[in-house]
Amino acid sequence: MKSNKGMTLISLLIYLIVLFVVIGTMSLIIKYFYENMDETVISSDTSDQYSRFIAYISSDINSRKN
Repeated sequence: MKSNKGMTLISLLIYLIVLFVVIGTMSLIIKYFYENMDETVISSDTSDQYSRFIAYISSDINSRKN
């Protein structure tokens, strides 16, 4: 029998196709998460809302006579 040493052209093509499929799948997943990051980023308006809320709570606590 003949012993095959090294990488054949067919196995090289199979490795490349699998590599492209894996990289393509990962790029789609990464693209999906980066597109959804815009929805989860806290806007600059929230700091104003937090300060209003804290001012309201502070005035409510200070107005009570304990």
